[in-house]
Amino acid sequence: MPNRATCFLPEEEFAKMKAVYARFNDPWTKDEVEELKEMTAASVPLQDIAAHLQRTPNSLKLKLQGLGLLVKNPAAKPWTPEDDDALVKLYNDGAAFPAMAEHFARSERAVIARLVKLRADLFAT
Repeated sequence: MPNRATCFLPEEEFAKMKAVYARFNDPWTKDEVEELKEMTAASVPLQDIAAHLQRTPNSLKLKLQGLGLLVKNPAAKPWTPEDDDALVKLYNDGAAFPAMAEHFARSERAVIARLVKLRADLFAT
């Protein structure tokens, strides 16, 4: 039976998730937490762990984060002050995000995130 957290999902969406992930939105058991820890330590891919535990990959990430075991991948390369200056210039010159991403050999998402951070830093001072 759905618990009160399901109020965020329509019943049909909840049913679809339950059909794919039988343990969707169920409380974690101690045994499941131990399995998650062991499989993560053994570098089992997240999708495989999700299938085994019948939980969504997002649920696994949240549980690992809560356990202090989620290790985020560091950026491939840090942004330098020169990169920041060039990025701002390209942006001010009207360059498109795909062109900026190609210029820096980064994803569009990384470029946009950096621009947002630079703007936040600008207004924080």
